Amino acid sequence: MIGTTEKQTQPILTENQKKLFVKYYPVIAKIVNSMRGKLPTFADIDELHSAGVMGLADAILKLDPTKEKTFAGYVSTRIRGAIIDQLRSLDYMSRSARSDAKNIDKIKESLEQKLGRTPTPTEIRLELGVNKKQFDKIMRRTQPYSFFSINNSPENSNTNIPSFAETIADDSVETASETIEKREIAQEVRDNIASLPDKQRQVLENYYFKEKKLGEIAKEFGLTEARICQIHAQALSTLRARFAN
Repeated sequence: MIGTTEKQTQPILTENQKKLFVKYYPVIAKIVNSMRGKLPTFADIDELHSAGVMGLADAILKLDPTKEKTFAGYVSTRIRGAIIDQLRSLDYMSRSARSDAKNIDKIKESLEQKLGRTPTPTEIRLELGVNKKQFDKIMRRTQPYSFFSINNSPENSNTNIPSFAETIADDSVETASETIEKREIAQEVRDNIASLPDKQRQVLENYYFKEKKLGEIAKEFGLTEARICQIHAQALSTLRARFAN
């Protein structure tokens, strides 16, 4: 029986499962080597091999003893699938973006042979047959990325230099100009609401600031909910016109 403990990350294999693991372990290297020529530059062979190991272990754990004779084909599929899943998890580009990147590489190579020099972005764009806006979008989607730890500083030997994490702006924190701008807008909204006809002003105050439902406001005013909706719409229409001007 297969068992696990809280501290274990790997399941305990039976003797028969261990034999199967040893028997099919070489298949992992064969599959990884067969894929080498088609692997992207960001792929790490050791990581892919580790993924294959996990695929093999998973296949053994899920093996139906009655189907052990057909296990060889199944295990190859599981190992290859685990490696492909690992590649997908490492690939930051979508399938369409990677296709665009390959197309651009082919165009660059073709133009280099034709021109005898590195082609300019404009020449590549014209060869692609897209406008500047479309070309800029394609280039943003296909730009290579470098990954690094934001907890490290640019110069690890100098402890006085802040880490990358400490130099990244917190987008959730308002800047002083944003705070002032919000205050000015809020004051302008308040002033415009205050200048509305009495009923329109009261409907907006009750609905937006006191968070009352239109039905509740209608009862307080002794009007129908439809009439309150009409007053509400009129007030918003007036405010939109003022802000548009």
